[in-house]
Amino acid sequence: MDGNDFLGEEVTSNVQRYEKMLRNKSKDYFDADAIEGIVDYYIQTDKTKKAMEAIVFGQEMYPLNPAFWIKLAEILIQMEKYNDALLELDKAELYEPFNPELYLLKGEVCLNQKNAEEAAEYFEKALLYTDERLDMLFEIAYVFEDCEEFEKAADYFKLIVEEEPELEQAYYELAHCFDLLERFDQSLVYLNALIDLDPYNTGAWYNLGVTYGKMGEQLKAIEAFDYCLAIDEEYSVARFNKANALVELDEFEKAIVEYLAVIKIEGGDSISFCNLGGCYERLNQIILAREQYKKAAQLNPNLAEAWFGIGLTYEKDNLHKEALQHFKRAVLLEPDNPEYLLVLAECEYRLGYRKEAEEIYARLSEMDPGLMESWLDWSFIKYSEGQFDEAVKLMLEALQYDASCHQYHYRLFVYLYESGKTQEALTYLETALTLHFDDHIQIFEIAPRLNNIQEITDLIDAYRK
Repeated sequence: MDGNDFLGEEVTSNVQRYEKMLRNKSKDYFDADAIEGIVDYYIQTDKTKKAMEAIVFGQEMYPLNPAFWIKLAEILIQMEKYNDALLELDKAELYEPFNPELYLLKGEVCLNQKNAEEAAEYFEKALLYTDERLDMLFEIAYVFEDCEEFEKAADYFKLIVEEEPELEQAYYELAHCFDLLERFDQSLVYLNALIDLDPYNTGAWYNLGVTYGKMGEQLKAIEAFDYCLAIDEEYSVARFNKANALVELDEFEKAIVEYLAVIKIEGGDSISFCNLGGCYERLNQIILAREQYKKAAQLNPNLAEAWFGIGLTYEKDNLHKEALQHFKRAVLLEPDNPEYLLVLAECEYRLGYRKEAEEIYARLSEMDPGLMESWLDWSFIKYSEGQFDEAVKLMLEALQYDASCHQYHYRLFVYLYESGKTQEALTYLETALTLHFDDHIQIFEIAPRLNNIQEITDLIDAYRK
């Protein structure tokens, strides 16, 4: 947003005159309010250095005007120079002891310094001296939000609702605070209260749907989005989130209808095309899936998910070389994504690039040692090539990170038994059967011949309930 849009023509004109003065190295007259407006312009356009220079200019022209100490304190708070900010505010307080803004800022400083009790005292002073109580309640609540004190922020938003029950922004803010606190039931209370005030409030219905989605209540989320869309059928973000909820329910055909509607309304964006591709992929409509993923990648070449999706479609068509280059592109964009790295490693190995695959698994073991699939796949490579001791070594290392993982115990049984260490192997089988009996079938998928060995089947039967 341009500064002209939110500070008005007069402020913009003053800024231009001030900057012209600086260029000409002249000395023009500005009243104090005009300089304050110039400072605000620079603060709101993130030009901190220029804001501080304008404050110095203001102090030179009006050395006893507390407004400039307050503005400087505001900037110092943003810079986390809290003690310096307090010094400026103390100076301002000597001249304007009833200025609510300086007490608001003092409260913010104390809150950032973890002095909640003193902060509360300053906030009470700010409320005492202000002529705009509701505005000040909002300001205090926002300070608590900025400090991630969402419980306290909610308390102030509640006061606003009590004093001005029809002020919808307070309801949204309350719901937002409770969302961040993961107290979704409380979010629902205030969103429903807002809907009671205004049943045709699309924003309230939309946020209700989002909250239900966070609670895992996808059917209720869809119902809320449908109410929103009944009021405004082109409320595309509600339709998009409805589609996402349908995906969570594996209703891919219905989700496709919604994503296509979003694309029709909005003209199509990379995320919508990517999600659409995911739906077609889950329905095994590979060509259509690839088309959507490619549209997404074309719109946003930095969207790793799109390149990964293209790779998956080639993989499903057994076009592994084509898949590989797209997986590599995805990993290049998101080098620490474990899902992408796992699939890339599998593809590398499938194409005979064992060394490259193992390098990826080694990287994954360092990056995310709790990632079970990485250890299982890496050890299976060793096992498949007859390197039983190496496979065992990897599984023992994996156990150090998760000793209760039954898959590790089953694999250790297979690898040890196949290497001739039968008694040691059987102890791992017993542990695995105790941890998760039903998954014993996986040992025969890895090594079918073990299903014909009596001592193994007898031990399994002994644990069968």
